[in-house]
Amino acid sequence: MTDPDDLKEEGLKLFQRGELDNAVSTFETAVSAYAAAQNPVGQAEMLNNIGVIQRMRGNHEESLEAFTTANQLCQQANDVNRRAQVLGNMGDLYAGMGDKETAARYYSDSAELFAQCGDAQKQSQVLKALSLLRLRQGHWTNAMMHMESSLSVRPRRGLFGSLFLGMIRFALSLFGGK
Repeated sequence: MTDPDDLKEEGLKLFQRGELDNAVSTFETAVSAYAAAQNPVGQAEMLNNIGVIQRMRGNHEESLEAFTTANQLCQQANDVNRRAQVLGNMGDLYAGMGDKETAARYYSDSAELFAQCGDAQKQSQVLKALSLLRLRQGHWTNAMMHMESSLSVRPRRGLFGSLFLGMIRFALSLFGGK
């Protein structure tokens, strides 16, 4: 199997079945196949998948290497949405490593890129991750401000989300945050 899209699908199936070693190997083969097809976006997507798996396994250096290369490829291809995804995953990596400030920078950059390309759902998710990071740090007002932003940009908030947004805005007004 040398078609990169077939390799991608096989890698995703292996990942979903929890066969992480085989998934990484298949994604690595797909990276080479996408490179041979001169498809940097495909390469970046596979490297992002590898980075996620390596992060899940606690292999921080391998994860960072995959994400860094994926980020570079996305920049070269001018693929803002995929780059935002990679940066969000880098935020998760640094948060897991305990480097909260670097994680916050990546989450913030990711949210900004998602805003640029109009992907409000993913922007909302990254802002929520940033909010939870700040909450764990004890930065309450900052956490509420990011959660307010997350809920504000979220396309389908629902009743609970709208009520929660109202409560956060009220609390922020009491704290002088907005």
